[in-house]
Amino acid sequence: MKRFLLLLLFVAPAALAQSTLEVISLRHRTADQVIPVLRPLLESGGALSGQFNQLIVRTSAGNLAQIRAALEAIDRPVRRLVISVRFDSVGGATRGGVEAGGTISSRGSRVEARIEDTRALREDRVDQRVQVLEGGRAVIATGESRPLRQHQVVRTPGGTVISDSTVVQEAATGFEVVPRLSGTTVFLEISPQRQSFAAGDSGAIQAERAVSTVSGRLGEWIELGATGGGSASGERGILSARELRTSESRRIWVKGEERGN
Repeated sequence: MKRFLLLLLFVAPAALAQSTLEVISLRHRTADQVIPVLRPLLESGGALSGQFNQLIVRTSAGNLAQIRAALEAIDRPVRRLVISVRFDSVGGATRGGVEAGGTISSRGSRVEARIEDTRALREDRVDQRVQVLEGGRAVIATGESRPLRQHQVVRTPGGTVISDSTVVQEAATGFEVVPRLSGTTVFLEISPQRQSFAAGDSGAIQAERAVSTVSGRLGEWIELGATGGGSASGERGILSARELRTSESRRIWVKGEERGN
């Protein structure tokens, strides 16, 4: 038992002696920006911390050399990016119908037919973009507001009270993004949202939203998501038939481009 304790006391100082404590001064990045990238490289038992432009590392000499090599590729001048988001909405409607009529007499019969075919296409596009430094966070939002009339009926011990009030309803479109770069590949943590008022006075708001972490080449559009739907209705009679078909698709795209400082 004594030999075992002596062996532990001997190994512990030896293990501590193999660790190296190093304070590294960063030139272009902050500790908060580089620590998340370097932490997966840290070997078991090591420590990594820092503040502002100072990085503190305690690890073996071999692992410290690996971290320094990775830091050479990371601690470079911050690049400026332009992030663009595009909301596409395409809707269509097709209306068709057939009506027939005629007369029958002793001289013969006559039949007339009328065919109706109407097509309509609606496109709606919203483009937004914002400048942001690599590793930074940017938010952009635009919106519209409208007054909404509210009618409220409240029953009280003294009777029924009816009150009317007007509130301001808002619909916002925008996105929040954190971009990171590796060569010509951009990595984006992004959450775009688009809101619009529904037709009529119902007070309803149509909304589409996506939360994504995507990557792609600089300058190329990346599709974040798409939705679509359609409906069909019709009526038929003895001498007529009518049909209405509608469809709508919505897509969200994002693109990152480098902008010179």
